[in-house]
Amino acid sequence: MPRTLLSAFFWICLAVAPAQAQQPWHATIFAEKSHDFGTVARGSKVRHAFKLVNNTGYDIHIADWRTKCGCTDVKVGARDIPPGTQTTIEATLDTTKFQGYKASGLVLVMDRPSFVEVDLGLTSFIRGDVMLSPGAMDFGIVPRGSKPVMNLTLNYFGGTPNWGITKVQTISPNLSATAKEISRSGGTVQYQLSATLEPSTPAGYFKDEITLLTNDGSIASIPVSVSATVQAAVSVAPGVINFGHVKPGQVVKKTVLVRSNQKFKVAGASSAKPELKAAGATDEEKPFHTLVVELTAPTQSGPFNATLEIETNLKDEPPAKLTAFATVVP
Repeated sequence: MPRTLLSAFFWICLAVAPAQAQQPWHATIFAEKSHDFGTVARGSKVRHAFKLVNNTGYDIHIADWRTKCGCTDVKVGARDIPPGTQTTIEATLDTTKFQGYKASGLVLVMDRPSFVEVDLGLTSFIRGDVMLSPGAMDFGIVPRGSKPVMNLTLNYFGGTPNWGITKVQTISPNLSATAKEISRSGGTVQYQLSATLEPSTPAGYFKDEITLLTNDGSIASIPVSVSATVQAAVSVAPGVINFGHVKPGQVVKKTVLVRSNQKFKVAGASSAKPELKAAGATDEEKPFHTLVVELTAPTQSGPFNATLEIETNLKDEPPAKLTAFATVVP
């Protein structure tokens, strides 16, 4: 290779290498930054959760967000995300006032480790001749072990005389659903969709989707979002503890409240990781107990997380769970 070309190649490599090395910290924290719901019925409230995984070496903080239209609602999980942990940004698109192609979404604002705005997009095609009322099945807060039922109505105005729902599918075994034809007149059809949340549903936030399969080639399936907050008999507040930055071997403590709507006794608290433990349990039965959660930071630097399970004497009640995070720094 001539000397001048070799020299030029050398300087180009020097220019490219720093640019590749200086990848922004937020470049890989989202596996996806857009979601297409496909074809949906008008009136649907369709949900999608964007997962933020902190694979950096810094603490990430979500300062704020703004939506691209009033049809989008946002629910953010943890706003402080230590290294090695994750959270979700759930966006709900209300299609009631729209038909045809619709683009929406939100802009997520983060101010740590440095200020950045990330665009998260949503798209869908809203079918005007199929309408859901209400647009989603939200059971709200339900006691664990109960079996609530919820209904919604689907109306078809497309004009096809033999239009119909051929099959109903769910994702989770904890949810069952049926579709029953209520009326039919010419090309107008009405169905009642019933969904049942099974007693086996675990405590916490529950999310699923019902898929209605139809004999219509242009809209072969119709998604219906389902959500619920299943409340256990015993809860821990806070349910998530972030001990922040700790030194190897450092001992840090935080207080939590274990409570119920009935009197109970804390039988014990244990963790698969010996660095995390709790003290303060007594033999007294009462509707709330205060526990001191103690972390002895491991010697190895980096992110740390562990789950503490709190046993009670309530029959058939699973352990209440608490998740702890920390970042061990030299």
